[in-house]
Amino acid sequence: MPELDARKLRHAKLIEQYSKYIDSPVQRLKFLNNALSTDQPRSRRSLRLLPFVGTLPERARLVVELSKVLPPNRPAPLGVRLTSIAYRVRFALYALSLLVMISAAVAVVYVGSRLIGSISIEAKENSDRKLRQVAANSGEAVAAIGSEAGLTLDKVWLAEQGDGYEFYSNGARVLTEFQTEGPKRNYYRFDVNALSSTSDSAEMSNAPAGIVYHISESDMIPFYDSNNSSLQNHSKQLLEYARNHRLYNYVIDRFGRSYRIVPDEQVATHAGNSVWSDGRNLWVNLSSSFIGICFEGNSGDGPAVGADGINEAQIYAARVLTAVLRSKYGISDANCVTHGLVSVNPSNRLMGFHTDWVAGFPFEAVGLTNKYDAELLTVSRLGFGYDRAYLSAAGGGKFVGLDLAETALRETARKNAVPVEEQRRELYKVFQRAYQKQHALEKDS
Repeated sequence: MPELDARKLRHAKLIEQYSKYIDSPVQRLKFLNNALSTDQPRSRRSLRLLPFVGTLPERARLVVELSKVLPPNRPAPLGVRLTSIAYRVRFALYALSLLVMISAAVAVVYVGSRLIGSISIEAKENSDRKLRQVAANSGEAVAAIGSEAGLTLDKVWLAEQGDGYEFYSNGARVLTEFQTEGPKRNYYRFDVNALSSTSDSAEMSNAPAGIVYHISESDMIPFYDSNNSSLQNHSKQLLEYARNHRLYNYVIDRFGRSYRIVPDEQVATHAGNSVWSDGRNLWVNLSSSFIGICFEGNSGDGPAVGADGINEAQIYAARVLTAVLRSKYGISDANCVTHGLVSVNPSNRLMGFHTDWVAGFPFEAVGLTNKYDAELLTVSRLGFGYDRAYLSAAGGGKFVGLDLAETALRETARKNAVPVEEQRRELYKVFQRAYQKQHALEKDS
């Protein structure tokens, strides 16, 4: 039993060592789950005594798991490449290591023992330091909370309310010091299956129907304690700007604090020309029908998620805030989506007038299904297209949902025996009818 426990501890340390090559918290969690659930290869007891090379079978297995989550367009880290090379020549390394150990024991017993002792102490200190770092960064595993400890939506309620704050049973804390008033919600919910270019089936509603996630695209200051004052000032400036222009219903700052800007039942300016369908219902111009949640951050030229971007404190805040809103208004998971997936340009019939979160939103960590894998009905049912700029914002190519939409659109065109572009034009007329009806309602309000 002690030997088994020691082997498990060593395996856990190796998993943690290789997880440092993964930048994304979500992908790191996926790697940790896969690595911990995979049976570790056994090596001979004598080989396990050899430093590094004795763990090569285990390291090689972890490299295989690591390759599943590392970005395909990114060169493998040096440590991973060295492990792969060492595993190929492991038998030679075993022999060489044994020879070195025997020679060292015979020739320089005293020096060797002192050296090995100092290396062991340093390795232990490094290991302990890394384990402490893992404990400190355990918030990265927010996506795993729902598996056992997660609260169902019926167990989320307003537990306490005071001057400038609300506190909920799932730990969500909403600050209200920057809250302002907006116009009342009033919008149409269209029946997507009954909607056509000549008729519509729509009903009025005023309760929030979904959530749209945004990035503020603010200037970013490196996230260090030495910049604390500047970080606080930048967040305050964003909040004041959002309040003055009634932007978003909520803003989550870089410290993971959730601020309500415009009350849920009122319209905040955040979605612009936009459309979303869950397959049954259709909403147009989502500022009127969806709650806007904005992360203080900047997508820039690289991934938005990271220690200096959208961090784990913000992701956790979004997770519990999303649960609060879904519980309060009965919002479906299918209607929790990102701005880049709903923003459209009616003048050229293209997706992505705004492209924040066209890719990279941590849906799973926020407790939601991945909308990048769901058919994008704006393309397949409403005829919108996309250009190279949209694909570039999505990472350079089509994502699963876009591929599914294109396939469905082409199949519809085939059944109707018309060219794909003609099918697009006919479907776009359906959007136009819904858009004009919703726009007239907003104009009269």
